[in-house]
Amino acid sequence: MFRYIHRIWGFTVAMLFSLSSLAQLTTTNLPIVRIATTTPIISSQTQATMTIINNVSGVNAPTDVPQFTSMIGVELRGSIVSPKSSYSFETWSSPTVSQNVSILGLPAENDWVLISSYADRSFVRNMLSYQLHERMGRYAPRMRLCELIIDTTYKGVYLIGERIKRDSMRVDIANLTNLDVSGEELTGGYIFKIDNGGGANWNSSIAPPNATTQVIEFTYESPNSSDLTQVQKDYIKAYVDSFETAMNASNFQDTTLGWRRFFGDGSFIDYIITQEVSKNEEAYRINTYLYKDKGKKLRIGPLWGAEAAWRNTKNCQGDLDTGFCYNLNSHCNTEIRLVPFWYEKLAQDTFFNRELRCRYYHLRKPGQILDTVKIFAIIDSISIYANAQNALTRNFALWPIWNVPINNEPTPMALNHAEEIANLKAFIKARLAWLDSKWTLTGGCAEPLANASFIKSPEIQLYPNPTNGDVYILILNAKKQVSTISIYNMQGLKLNEFRTQSERTNVSLRDYSDGIYLIQIETNGLKSVKKVLKN
Repeated sequence: MFRYIHRIWGFTVAMLFSLSSLAQLTTTNLPIVRIATTTPIISSQTQATMTIINNVSGVNAPTDVPQFTSMIGVELRGSIVSPKSSYSFETWSSPTVSQNVSILGLPAENDWVLISSYADRSFVRNMLSYQLHERMGRYAPRMRLCELIIDTTYKGVYLIGERIKRDSMRVDIANLTNLDVSGEELTGGYIFKIDNGGGANWNSSIAPPNATTQVIEFTYESPNSSDLTQVQKDYIKAYVDSFETAMNASNFQDTTLGWRRFFGDGSFIDYIITQEVSKNEEAYRINTYLYKDKGKKLRIGPLWGAEAAWRNTKNCQGDLDTGFCYNLNSHCNTEIRLVPFWYEKLAQDTFFNRELRCRYYHLRKPGQILDTVKIFAIIDSISIYANAQNALTRNFALWPIWNVPINNEPTPMALNHAEEIANLKAFIKARLAWLDSKWTLTGGCAEPLANASFIKSPEIQLYPNPTNGDVYILILNAKKQVSTISIYNMQGLKLNEFRTQSERTNVSLRDYSDGIYLIQIETNGLKSVKKVLKN
């Protein structure tokens, strides 16, 4: 074995090669994704064929008959070069013609990602952040573990799943067309982001705290710049400018005249809690998505990118279980990307802090989403599944990076996956203890929060699953609020929709053929999607 180290985009990447690292995949419990190419995969789309093997038995071999086959357009993903590449791909019906399909039980769409998780030796960090945020009632990208083969080369364990995109089952906002140039039609839907990828479309007029020359850059995501009219570009820029002006004003806390005129504080609350619990040093300044629907306020989200979170880097004090991520500029102001001024202002907003602390207090209760037992259960379920038939052993035989610095990791580094998971859990316990001491309450909280624009997402239970016909839905904590229940097939076609105020509702699938269906429950604008199998 030999080793060499080189620097790419400011990161030290250790590349190790060994004749013994050619891991042999024979059988696995993870789905097997195969991509067959005729030309090398580069940074622009190239045509290929994808097959997925995912047997009902739970045992998959590369020679098995695939359950899924599609033409795809595939390309390299990410601005930072990594020895283990990530990919974006689009499912096609014919060359360059997109086709919505369901992949591994996920709602039908045509834009997907394969994330290498090279720097995350736990293979937990992204999925953990996304699942916690989703359980708060917020959309987060859905991911599945898989093993990837490109042509005849085994590539290791990957996350396959959803790319952030406007869609009724992803970011559910209006479809903005180039005809929507006036009135309410002009007001949505937009997705844009703060990121490190370059190509900014406009800059904030207000510098981030402690900046020297840094500015906050916004980039159109969906629709992209070429699909937006100038009127639409001017509208969303002016809307964000108005929000920032209100946030920066002396009366920013005013619930009528302040920043809340432009931004929904409930999305801010859940986003901040998730990013601070995970101590994501990239939070608020990289991979920060925002969206605006027609006739509605601006929202922050969905989450994206948590590989550097959960104590996976020492950069900007990311290894410490103390400190708030939104204060990064005070101790790390040499970074190219800094945190916008919004969060320092929010920290001064008395009513906002009351709402945030009440929300955190509820989430930390025993049996609730941020109960340490619940968090550890998510970690264990992912770890057990990934290790069941040695998928991670194969991955790290191919990529032998234990105790090899990649992303300025805290030391001493874990020497195996069990140690990595133990270190992750130890950090979570310490981090939550610190947050408990900072986000304390005096006087208790009303549930649901009184006089707040944020409304707690009800807990959803669905059974039996699988079913031979009838499904019962329990909508807990809904307080007699009206819920809209929609049934979709895996192609995204809505089959039925009705409204209910009952805590327990019966849904009949008897008239539908056997297969997988999606049941969406929407209460107070918060949506939960459950998958059910009829057989």
